[in-house]
Amino acid sequence: MKKNPYSRLQPKTREPYTTIYLIRHAHPSYDLEKKLGDRLMPLSPAGRRQAQALAKALTKLEITCVYASSFARAQQTAAYFSNRHHLDIRVDERLDEIDWKAWHRVKYFRTSEERRKQALSSYHLLDKQLDKMQTQTRRLLYDIFTDNRGKNVAVFCHGNIIKAFLTGILDADVLGFLSLEIYQASISQLVIDRDAYVKIAGINDISHLPEKTKEDLFITLAD
Repeated sequence: MKKNPYSRLQPKTREPYTTIYLIRHAHPSYDLEKKLGDRLMPLSPAGRRQAQALAKALTKLEITCVYASSFARAQQTAAYFSNRHHLDIRVDERLDEIDWKAWHRVKYFRTSEERRKQALSSYHLLDKQLDKMQTQTRRLLYDIFTDNRGKNVAVFCHGNIIKAFLTGILDADVLGFLSLEIYQASISQLVIDRDAYVKIAGINDISHLPEKTKEDLFITLAD
């Protein structure tokens, strides 16, 4: 068999492998947000159905540790799984939603990377903000990894922080961040070897959901 010419360039990965599942909370009751506030907003009836389906899908993954943000919708989503398997939820406020509302449409075709940056007038400011977010999530990911080496871990959190996790690993700038969408009740998968080499094994798996998502990917964006 001919040897892979790139094998000498590849790092040697070593077991045990740690698998971290980044899970966005299920659909919340947005109609209660003004009354209860963003932090206490619970799951909607549709969200509870999503959480049940999510718990069933996660059962197959041999998860032994559960983390969640301090927000009600993340903890409720986690509880459908953790209660079934008698696992405690480790609440970590560093997993809380990142209140970052600088959304913009970003053109991709018929433009260069430099022109895309120029078209986004606040590019440099937003990219610096993203750098801080990515640094925070990189430290958080390392803490979760070092506390759970060789385990399968479920992390129930929010769309922006999952995007910060993923774009930090990919070393993507704010244009990459703005081009990524994370669905509610979706599963994204990271695999980390003993020496902390990280691979993204999957993004946005929603195959377990009882209904197809009805999210409009551009509804929250501003020109």
